[in-house]
Amino acid sequence: MKKTIFVVALSIAGFISVWRFEPGPVQNTAAIAQAPPPIVTAPPAPVTSAPSTSAAPPSSTAAAPSTSETPSTRDNPNKTVTTEGSAETSRYGTVQVQVTFTGSRIAVITLLQAPDGGRSLTALPRLQEEAIKAQSADIDTVTGATETSESYKTSLQAAIDAKAKKR
Repeated sequence: MKKTIFVVALSIAGFISVWRFEPGPVQNTAAIAQAPPPIVTAPPAPVTSAPSTSAAPPSSTAAAPSTSETPSTRDNPNKTVTTEGSAETSRYGTVQVQVTFTGSRIAVITLLQAPDGGRSLTALPRLQEEAIKAQSADIDTVTGATETSESYKTSLQAAIDAKAKKR
């Protein structure tokens, strides 16, 4: 009888310690997207013109080609822009992301702030991976980490919106 009480007490203690286990803190992780394939363009053909034999002035009806964008506002496919999302707080902790864009693509998502325990430890890397694949904040929440997922998506969307304002 004494052995039974001892075994039951140890079993309960073991169960409680496993039940209360929480993984260690989140490391500052970054999800990195694969680089887009290089863009190959042909050099422009040289412009040659035949010498003019007439003394007539140039026609004023031909207008020079115009573009609606200036080179400074055009989206350079290799330009790197980094923005920070808003710090979103829930009862499980604060989530804030930093997004690095290469051209218009999300290249890297870095966690600036993250909860230090619970299910968010496994949810945040999965959310980063899904956001890189989707190239947007329109991603599914992680089961069991709904509040952390919503905070992550809100911060990510704020970073994407901040990039649009930087143009």
